[in-house]
Amino acid sequence: MVSKSHWLVAVVCLLLVSAAFGQVAITGKITGVVEDPSGAAVNSATVTLEGPALMAARTTTTQTDGSYLFDFVPIGTYQLTIDAKGFRSFVQKDVQISSGFVATVSPHLRVGGGQEVVEVPAEGPVVDVKSVATPTTFDNSLLQNIPSGRDPWSTVAQAPGAMMSNFDVGGNQSYQQATMEVHGSIPGEQVYSFNGLRMNWPGFTGGFTAFYIDHDSLQEFQVVTDSAPAEVSVGGVYMNMVTKSGSNQIHGTSAVYYNTAATRKDVTEPIYNGSPVKVGSPMTMLLDATTNLGAPIIKNRWWIFGGYRRYDIKESILAINRPPSEGGGPIADTNHQSNTILRSDWQINNKNRVNFQWLYNEQNRFFRRDTSFQFVDEQASWLQIEPAYLLQAQWTSQISNNFLLDARIGYMHLLFPLGYQRTVGPNDINKTDQGKSTETGAAPFNYLNPAQTTRFAVSASYYKGAFLSGSHNFKFGYEFGRSKNGNFYDVNQGLTAQFNTTDPNLPPYTTPLQVTIFNTPVREEAIFHDAAIFVQDAWTVKQRLTLNLGLRYEHFRTFNPAQSSPSSGPFVNLFATRSFAQSPDVASWNNVAPRLGVAYDLKGKGRSVLRASYSRFFRIEGTELAEAVNANGLGGAGYGWTDPNGDGIPQISEFLNPAIPAQNRLFQFGGIATRIDPKIQRPYSDQFSVGWDQQVFEDLHVGVNYYYRTNKNLIAQRNAAILPSDYSPITTIGGAPITNGVTGQPMTLFTITDPAKVGQSDLVVTNISELDDNSYHGVEFTAIKRLTKRWQVLGGFTIQRNKGVFSPAFLNGSATDDFNNPNKEINRRNSYLNYDATYVFKLAGTYEFPYHITSSVNFQHYTGYPFQPVETFQDSSQTDLKQFSETVILAPAGQTRLPSVNLLNLRISRPTSFREGKLNVEPIIDLDNLTNANTVVSESNSFGSLRQPSDVLHPFVAKFGLRVTF
Repeated sequence: MVSKSHWLVAVVCLLLVSAAFGQVAITGKITGVVEDPSGAAVNSATVTLEGPALMAARTTTTQTDGSYLFDFVPIGTYQLTIDAKGFRSFVQKDVQISSGFVATVSPHLRVGGGQEVVEVPAEGPVVDVKSVATPTTFDNSLLQNIPSGRDPWSTVAQAPGAMMSNFDVGGNQSYQQATMEVHGSIPGEQVYSFNGLRMNWPGFTGGFTAFYIDHDSLQEFQVVTDSAPAEVSVGGVYMNMVTKSGSNQIHGTSAVYYNTAATRKDVTEPIYNGSPVKVGSPMTMLLDATTNLGAPIIKNRWWIFGGYRRYDIKESILAINRPPSEGGGPIADTNHQSNTILRSDWQINNKNRVNFQWLYNEQNRFFRRDTSFQFVDEQASWLQIEPAYLLQAQWTSQISNNFLLDARIGYMHLLFPLGYQRTVGPNDINKTDQGKSTETGAAPFNYLNPAQTTRFAVSASYYKGAFLSGSHNFKFGYEFGRSKNGNFYDVNQGLTAQFNTTDPNLPPYTTPLQVTIFNTPVREEAIFHDAAIFVQDAWTVKQRLTLNLGLRYEHFRTFNPAQSSPSSGPFVNLFATRSFAQSPDVASWNNVAPRLGVAYDLKGKGRSVLRASYSRFFRIEGTELAEAVNANGLGGAGYGWTDPNGDGIPQISEFLNPAIPAQNRLFQFGGIATRIDPKIQRPYSDQFSVGWDQQVFEDLHVGVNYYYRTNKNLIAQRNAAILPSDYSPITTIGGAPITNGVTGQPMTLFTITDPAKVGQSDLVVTNISELDDNSYHGVEFTAIKRLTKRWQVLGGFTIQRNKGVFSPAFLNGSATDDFNNPNKEINRRNSYLNYDATYVFKLAGTYEFPYHITSSVNFQHYTGYPFQPVETFQDSSQTDLKQFSETVILAPAGQTRLPSVNLLNLRISRPTSFREGKLNVEPIIDLDNLTNANTVVSESNSFGSLRQPSDVLHPFVAKFGLRVTF
């Protein structure tokens, strides 16, 4: 339950106006200065705002300096009318507002009677000359017209500078969320904001989603990446998804998209060691059907909206065949998604409006595979049948013309299972081969993840003109969240078997490596609370210079509640404690992040702006730290194993002496062997940017930006039980020289000098100072035009470099490294980090040809991602390498790269209008991967199958669709 103190803070914030905007904007602003023909300010002019997104018109008056502001303006198109005694009325049409956009309308009124009107038919402002943030906004036109996978990740992939962990062709990756980074952010530093409220999955680092959205239910999708204001919590990819609402007119959309194996090309098999290899997962069927409807129950008072989507994707995994007894042929990968959304908006009176939303999602993956290995057979995949839902409510209130309030609350509920396949029996165990990057037998574990998040935010905006040398838009905010994450594990026989077959002439699972035992069954829970308060002032001096001055305070606290696990299991005698009291706080952080920026309107006409900013962002957090030290979490130990009887199945007597469990033990893991450094600090990044944006032709504006970022206080672990001084160099194993499998040059490894220390574990999760050595530099050119006069464009060209010290903790969590082990230091430094791509070019656009034939394009180019080869060296006798095995980096990441990717998608459609344009029917054909590029996008990095292709870009596929709007 939320503590009384937190609710008290929220109430005080409301009453004293020292609260507002703990959530990110889902609305925009309209501002300006009204002057007479001589340039003098016009005081007390009446400014009226009207538009279909408003249930009631809004009015304000200009202040003594002639300035005015409309804040919390919903997404849409508006007409602005200004009336002043002795002047003609001024009307500006087509003022388009997107989330966070500040439109500047500063007219010079003409002398005349009030009945005379000066109407400005020109397009509204397209350059934001007040803000320093540069978000990428996908309005309904971009969302509906650009050929993509119709999901958040293929949408973000169109944003300039955004890097993805996969490459989508026509939706072939829609069933599994991607990991993202932008302009040097840590992968996974991402927020899924539904209607301005962060509703991420609370597990792991806290940067992933539990909810897959209905693409056609979105009115707008905005990607905030850099120079974010103080209301934005993270400095990575902030996805702000705003759902559609009802209106005074009945409106809706119904659409269906379909492809099959008959509408695509076959995969061109890449060559490995002189022979073609079967890889890839081409679609055999995609069916995406959606419908939604918005309508008024009472015009200008009560609107409703509802939508439904069913999305099915079936693929074939070419690299793995069913056994002949089951008919042979490639194994299947079947996925299903369904969504329901219901929304109700109610205008209580002219000053107050509320809305309520319920969003439901089922995400079912019938053969989900472990991404740690490249070739996973059907038996080793998981069965995922996952329901999740969101509940949200929002209240906005106009206290006065210049003082507005916004309060929101949301709740997310998830049951996320990764179950064994129905064909897996209790005696089937998981087997993996590091050398061949294969997995068989059973999934690694049977898992259930119950998770809940509750989040509350309150916001206020106050505008004051002619104050302290300019006009001020003050914002204040408070947000509080409580999240709980459960991890319930079971492992067949309580163990898994690992092999390391590096001889290319031998089949997988030939060379045994080790056995891992687990403390299952496990029923783990972890909790975190987070809160934020911020203050921000957009201070405009002499109309052209705006200082954006913000400060954000964040609090994060995580712990493990009282909990217990069943006392029956194969190895529970080795993990006897099964009940645990509530832990002290694992981490409790209080941090302050400055957000400072300046925007200068170069000519004072709202067409060009120069921006500069400095921002500090603290890394998003989930339950990862609490789970790392939870003794009731998944844990265990690894033992050397040589499979004496040669049956490929570990018997307990082959690796474990129950009377002396430390004998032959290679390592321990989990909360039973892990602790948190009590001085651990929260990771953060510092970003500097400078840029220029210019409206060059009607609605087209171009820009160039420079970005610098460095990440500090990054977290990994050290094994305090075995220090660097406890290792000694070796150059041979079993009398044979140790050789780098890539370069052919001799290598030096390090053995634990004292055999008694082998297997000892005291894992300390801490800040690693070595990881502070990193930097990102990037220059980005952009061109953006909204859909007017038959065309639109969104383009970006990025030149970048992201280098530093590598750690697998960036992608896989803090438990995947040991900075006390000198073997891990080999080739760690001078690496190109994560998804670094030197050149990235993106172009999305639409053009309407004569006869209403419309064509849209989506082209993306990426320099190949860094490739990092590794090799596992082992000494079964433990004579030279006493710790039995070590996995070593053979070359710094990026010294070689994967092939560059070029992806071209084309759409052709022809809408036809009926009933005077009230009904539109549009047949669609998408030609995805038009050039049929079969680029290798994933390769095995393990010596023994080094550079064996494991995935290729999906081949050309034609997708047919029909969309009806009314």
